[in-house]
Amino acid sequence: MASWLGSLWGGSGASSLPYNISTDPLSPSTNKGSHGWAIHTATHKTNGEEATAFQASKAELVKTPLQQQRSQSFASSGSGNLTQLVPALHHFHRIKRLIHPRILRAHATLDTDYPDDSKPSPGLDALDKVASTGNLIIVTEKAIPLDDWLDNLNPHTAQANAAAVSWGIYNIVEGLSFLHTQAKLAHGMICPDAVFVTPGGDFKLGGFDLVTPLGIADGGGGPTPHFRKYEASVCPPDYRSPERMSGRYDTLQQSAPVHSIDCYSLAVLIDYIYTHPSAGTNGQVPVPLKKALLRMKNDSPKLRPRLPPLLKCPVFDNPYVKAQKFLDEVVSKPVEEKIIFLQSLPDILNRGVLTENVAIYKILPMLVMGLRASAGNEAAMSQDINRREVLAIVPLLFQIAESYLAKTPELFQKHVTPLVPLLFAVNDRGVRGSILQKISILETQLDKSALNSSVFEPMCSGFTDSSGPLRELTLKSTIVLVPKLNHANLEKLVRYLVRLQADPEASIRTNTVIFIGKVAPHLTETSRQKLILPAFTRSMKDPFTPCRLAALRAVIACKEYFSQKEVAEKVLPCVIPHTLDGANEVRAEAFNVVDTFLVNLREESKRMAKDEAERMSAATCGIGAEGGTGGATSAAPSSGSYLTGISSWMGSSTEPTASTSSASGAQRTTSSTSNGSLTKLPAPQPGPAAPKFSSLTLSDAQVGGSSKYNTADDSGGWSDDDDSVSPQNNSTGGGGWDDDDDAFGMSPVNKTKGDGDFFASFDSNKASKVGGGKAGSLKPGMKLKGKAKPTVTKLPASDLLDGWDDF
Repeated sequence: MASWLGSLWGGSGASSLPYNISTDPLSPSTNKGSHGWAIHTATHKTNGEEATAFQASKAELVKTPLQQQRSQSFASSGSGNLTQLVPALHHFHRIKRLIHPRILRAHATLDTDYPDDSKPSPGLDALDKVASTGNLIIVTEKAIPLDDWLDNLNPHTAQANAAAVSWGIYNIVEGLSFLHTQAKLAHGMICPDAVFVTPGGDFKLGGFDLVTPLGIADGGGGPTPHFRKYEASVCPPDYRSPERMSGRYDTLQQSAPVHSIDCYSLAVLIDYIYTHPSAGTNGQVPVPLKKALLRMKNDSPKLRPRLPPLLKCPVFDNPYVKAQKFLDEVVSKPVEEKIIFLQSLPDILNRGVLTENVAIYKILPMLVMGLRASAGNEAAMSQDINRREVLAIVPLLFQIAESYLAKTPELFQKHVTPLVPLLFAVNDRGVRGSILQKISILETQLDKSALNSSVFEPMCSGFTDSSGPLRELTLKSTIVLVPKLNHANLEKLVRYLVRLQADPEASIRTNTVIFIGKVAPHLTETSRQKLILPAFTRSMKDPFTPCRLAALRAVIACKEYFSQKEVAEKVLPCVIPHTLDGANEVRAEAFNVVDTFLVNLREESKRMAKDEAERMSAATCGIGAEGGTGGATSAAPSSGSYLTGISSWMGSSTEPTASTSSASGAQRTTSSTSNGSLTKLPAPQPGPAAPKFSSLTLSDAQVGGSSKYNTADDSGGWSDDDDSVSPQNNSTGGGGWDDDDDAFGMSPVNKTKGDGDFFASFDSNKASKVGGGKAGSLKPGMKLKGKAKPTVTKLPASDLLDGWDDF
């Protein structure tokens, strides 16, 4: 076996076939009933169509003797041993010439000994002269032997099995009727070995090893010598009529009708099929057929009935057979009848009248063929009858794809995927609507690339269609595609969504804002920031109540994409007005949104307060540790430091001497202690009047910079260093903020100058002096002697958020 398989695949003849044939057989040539043929799977090299290949090695056939029971006449003839070669050659030549829907269709045949016309093969009359070194190959439509099909039936679906069996017998009767009435031939080997079943449930006749004309009345003059010689060895004895068993071939030739021998064999075959455990009839032949079978088994060939009237038996009057018959004849039916049938098929499939295999292998190819003929032709689609046919096909196509092909992605890729661009190219709203309603099937079966190019791109035209229902259906259908859209298509979708928010249809605007809430997780951060908040804000102002309600709910759904600052500054200002909306449900939803966000804002506020307390605590600890070191400067003044700094500067810079400073009157100042609290300091004793200044600028006051008066120990009175006054100058008082004090902390003595207006001294032309006498005068660059002022560690401005920084 292996040797001839190797020669088969290595030979140039086999490669000339347009089919790829598997090396491992489904059924080896040594199986009972194989008649020397091994069964292989095959696929077309171009379109991948599945087929069945029958292969036989002539070298093996010629070595295999026939061991069936012989007739009496043949046994007495003394002929030598017969082999399988000649019957196999007879079948090889007959099957490619007999073409009928009920006969196994041969797509290609090859005898490797005669690969081309340069060396013609001997005909049926010279089969014994054929070379016996090559191989025989027959490629047919996909089919399996009858016995295998019966064994594969589900025993739990008895009713469906019985209907399928009745349809199979109906096929055999039609095939034999063709042979008898049209071809004027008798099959001669009706038995399980000669019947094959397609995936669609059709029974096909094969096994043409003994085909012969029969009877003078039909002009055949048979049976032929080939039939007489081999029929006893090829046909199983149970299927041979009495006259064949006794070798009375002259009786068949002179008076028997052509159907006589096949009628007898068919009766035996029908009984065999119905008695199979999986036939669905509890091993019994249906009552309406019992009487017919008795007539078909009549001992007299002349009394056996013709087969066509058998088709009227009530056994074949069931929905399954009727549906199958219409499927076979649908091409020749009027278009109106075809449309009505197509519209009824979804219900037939839902009720389980037709099986899954029928839907996949018979209905689906018919639908694909119809779509390619009509949907791909713009001129055809302009005719209403063709448009209606396509509208009947599309829902049925997707029902089959959803119910059966989803379990087998290979079949979906083979049958449906090539049709997707074709369907979207049809410029018809009804067809587009049918496709959009089943878009979820495409999302699960197509890859990401196909969805972006073949589905999303063409369906975008629906966003701008003039039909409102189609725009809305396009929007609803797109949601399932979003997770698989690439970045470019997502950006394109965002633009369409912005446009749909201004759609004249209120329902479309409502669905758009719902869509935006659902699509937000799949957008990039940039697209999300540009889309969701403006979209929700716009929808909250929509006059359509469900649209405003949907916008509020979408805000809650997308709350994770808003920062707390955005919530406080942008979201809540838009939501709060709707707490007084005219619609009760909108008000309730608005309060829900406000309550939800307020909880988050309170938590954020507490977090901010905690962070601020931690910073202040850290700052306090730093001041206490550096209080005695001196020389530290602050980056920014604390609350009140500006006023206290002015007061301190004025008081210190106008003292004539250290002694007069200690004797100043009721002046009160404030000091920042090491713990940051305000402490009442003793008022200084009255001193000389403050000198008048010719002018005063920010640079003179040493604000933010150094001057000749600003040394390492004296910052000019505007920094926080001057907020602390030497303890020797303090006296009991009100801390510098009593009603009798000047706004800048000046003493009453100073207020007497210039009619009580200290700032009147700014207009004086007298030069200002630091000191008023020899005892306490200070030269430029010198400083007053006294106790060292405590050093205040200045904190960064970001750590002292006291409200003054806003100015």
